[in-house]
Amino acid sequence: MSRSFSVRRVPCPRVPGSVLGLSLLVPLMAGCPDSEAKFNEFLDNTKDDRDFMPPPPPDVMPAQADISGDFLLAVSTNIAPDLPLQFIATNTVTTDEMGNTLLTACLQPLSLMQGKVNVPREPIGDPLCYEDIPIVDGTLEIDAGVVMVTGMANPVTGGEIVATLKMIGTIVDEEFYCGEIEGDLMSPLMSTLKGSTFAAVRLADPAVLPLDVTKNCMRQTVRDME
Repeated sequence: MSRSFSVRRVPCPRVPGSVLGLSLLVPLMAGCPDSEAKFNEFLDNTKDDRDFMPPPPPDVMPAQADISGDFLLAVSTNIAPDLPLQFIATNTVTTDEMGNTLLTACLQPLSLMQGKVNVPREPIGDPLCYEDIPIVDGTLEIDAGVVMVTGMANPVTGGEIVATLKMIGTIVDEEFYCGEIEGDLMSPLMSTLKGSTFAAVRLADPAVLPLDVTKNCMRQTVRDME
């Protein structure tokens, strides 16, 4: 006696659209190998592209220009632009634990005869020191508050200077930074300092000062006439 058997073909199941993407990764059942084979073929065909993917951009910003060291810093006032006050600026640039760049600056006033640019330029009076000044994207701002400078460092009138002072500057490179002055002069006369400028040039030796004194970001210089 013969027996007959009927065989039913089981179709591959349809999957909802929300999980359709997963069908590329996981075979739904042993009887449907096409998806797995196609995925393996895709991996083989794109291996070179994946191997040469560009790396992600670095998280660390480029280093700031380091202005640590000694600079001749000149302040050219709007009252007498060609008779700048001069200082030896001694700077130290550091980075804190958060990655912030900070500046400590001490400005030592230099003596100047009234009406002169180059003489005698010797350290006089107490230095003006400022700490933890943020340097952000190559810019800095020194809010000096009320500043007092001995009259022996004032080439304009020879009188003691009392002023509120803010220096807003840009670091051009490791050899030079400059900017504008904001504030008000209170003594020996009263006047706004708006329009005043400053510039700082690196010194190889603070005992040897250049005759040409840079007074602004345009690198204009002044010196005593012979």
